[in-house]
Amino acid sequence: MPRILISNIDNESMMADERALTPDFCRSSSITAGRMAWFAEAGDIVILPRDLSPQLKVYMARTMGYEPGSVTYLTPDCGSGHCRPIRAHELLHTGLAERLARLIGEPDNWSLYPYCYERSTQQFAERLGLDGERDVRPFVKQGGAELLNDKRVFRSVAAGRGVSIAEGAVCATQWQLEECIASLIDVTGAVIIKQDRHSGGFGNLIVSRTAADGAPGASEVLVANDESQIRDQSRIVWTRLAYMERAALIVEVYYPASAVVTAEFKVDAASNAVTFLNCGEVRQAPILSGLIMPSAIPPYQLASFIADATELARLCCDLGYDGLVNIDGIVTTDGRVIVNEFNGRIGGCSHIHHILQAIVGPRYGDELAVVSHSRKIAVSIDQAFGLLEERKLAFDRNEGRGIVVTGEDAAGTGHLEYLSVAPLRAEAMQLEAEFENLLGSDADPQSEAGIEHLARILSHMPPIRRKGAEQAIHDALRHGTAHKP
Repeated sequence: MPRILISNIDNESMMADERALTPDFCRSSSITAGRMAWFAEAGDIVILPRDLSPQLKVYMARTMGYEPGSVTYLTPDCGSGHCRPIRAHELLHTGLAERLARLIGEPDNWSLYPYCYERSTQQFAERLGLDGERDVRPFVKQGGAELLNDKRVFRSVAAGRGVSIAEGAVCATQWQLEECIASLIDVTGAVIIKQDRHSGGFGNLIVSRTAADGAPGASEVLVANDESQIRDQSRIVWTRLAYMERAALIVEVYYPASAVVTAEFKVDAASNAVTFLNCGEVRQAPILSGLIMPSAIPPYQLASFIADATELARLCCDLGYDGLVNIDGIVTTDGRVIVNEFNGRIGGCSHIHHILQAIVGPRYGDELAVVSHSRKIAVSIDQAFGLLEERKLAFDRNEGRGIVVTGEDAAGTGHLEYLSVAPLRAEAMQLEAEFENLLGSDADPQSEAGIEHLARILSHMPPIRRKGAEQAIHDALRHGTAHKP
């Protein structure tokens, strides 16, 4: 049965603050939304906020093994304005349903596959007459997926399930916010304040006793040395994050972290089944900049995180949720494992998992390491693909090594997204640095930070694996590929 794939990333349930929808943010969001096209198969229709380049469409088709041109792409009619994320207005009030109805013909032959199954996608399905969507479980149909993207809801249900979460509270007023910051800031010297519905760290601010240019998980650090500064910074935070001054904010102790971890599960409520799919580490510089899969944190820490994550996935299943669940957490510098949030939707690791399963197989996580990254480049998309072929850096299935381009906006913002895949984690990092040398991009400390992080985890590796990883790191640093542009 063909599908209608809707890339409704940054919809209202994921990002409720309309003030964040600047032209730059929307352009960046559209690059991320393009990842949804990786799930398409021949005969499917993909709805994106902005169309993909012809080069990327052909590349995706060849990588995933279907004929180029056999997938149809649609975008909402946004008039003369800039593209926006596919939210309720774009989905329901731009003529998209009418255009789609003319394409699909008999609706009984189609199913819906949204990025996030929130209420506007249910309305969209009803307009199209997709009978199969009438069987959507009541929890999802009544906005359940939206609850699973709310950080306030997360704290309540995680605490009730006995999952380890950060010390913190939900604040409904500016006065409560000030009180929470004052009572929590001296636990570690900093707190992080989060919007209830946002993603990627963009809706977070840190209030700290000490100055810093930035910190993992937030784009900015505000300094509060005394009580008067706490009052002043609370007012600033409330103004910037409490959209319409009625949205509750979440305040949590900010713990120094040795790793940020993530795991993904498939939830099938009809079968009462939860299936583990993948896990990895999040790269932050200081907000989300990529993933490293699988995770290489010490075994007991990883087991502790997966155990808590499984509890949350099971809770989602008990509620009646169907679909993917992504769960994030941290390992503190003193070894504590803390779960930060869950998201009932496709996540930043989902397309990576799907691609690797298709080009390598279901056991890719036992055989290979994959590193994802996004950055600006100084070449066209044709030149980027040309470099992969000329330098023999394109992914080779037989060798289990190479680069896979996953997204691009080379003609607009200049961004390129890609995976670096190799048998060992350090080799994948080295491959990434080699490719980035050729792209002519600006210097980026993330690659160097990745190599340094590998060095920190070497002591946890078995000796037989440690030797190869040490050699790869040594080679990368000796040739300067860990930090050159």
